[in-house]
Amino acid sequence: MSRTVFNISRAQDARQFAAPPGYQAWGTLFSGKFDFTDRDVLAQVHRSEEESPRGPLFLLTSPSGASSGPPRTICTISLPAGGTGQRKDREYTVHGPAGDYAGRIVHGRSPSGIRQAWQMHTPTGTQAAAGYKGTLRGWFTYWAVLPLWPLFVVMGLLHDGGGPSTWMWDKPKRIVWRPRPRGLGGVLMRFPSDYSTFAWEGERLDASLTHAQAVLYFASVTKDS
Repeated sequence: MSRTVFNISRAQDARQFAAPPGYQAWGTLFSGKFDFTDRDVLAQVHRSEEESPRGPLFLLTSPSGASSGPPRTICTISLPAGGTGQRKDREYTVHGPAGDYAGRIVHGRSPSGIRQAWQMHTPTGTQAAAGYKGTLRGWFTYWAVLPLWPLFVVMGLLHDGGGPSTWMWDKPKRIVWRPRPRGLGGVLMRFPSDYSTFAWEGERLDASLTHAQAVLYFASVTKDS
């Protein structure tokens, strides 16, 4: 299988590119981990300046200034027509480089209602993969420690004048997307919660749908969706 590792950066130096009219430079998607150079850039991510845009919410393009010519569209991510309204699940439609429908991504809840769920659907409507935010053990630890946070704050202030490390306040973010139906087995994509690294099986998932899912999930955990 072809396993690909890529990263999303929202650091200031990852947003030094011109965005199309109506959009703002949001981040960079690049191959490998952590530091990147221009040749590692897979896509530049632009976010609409409108909260409920008529066009795409996110636009992924090839790097500006690339030797291949002007930036070309890699994929777009849009909210459904009319917005989300009163729906429980939040749906996004994904289109590929030529405007072809690549599928949709649904953000809802797990069957038990405990965890957030992210589902990728193919153009035919079949659910290709589903992932649940955080592990059950991670969420149990999070809620078990929650009542102790005021104590941690006081101890931090008394010790060095600061609060506890930011990681202590974070909700579990680890997520693994597995194929549907369940019998197919394996892992299609994972986000291990450290930094902003994703790993996916390129032979089993469409690139446009995968990159769109990564952008949406990273936007949700960084509170910018």
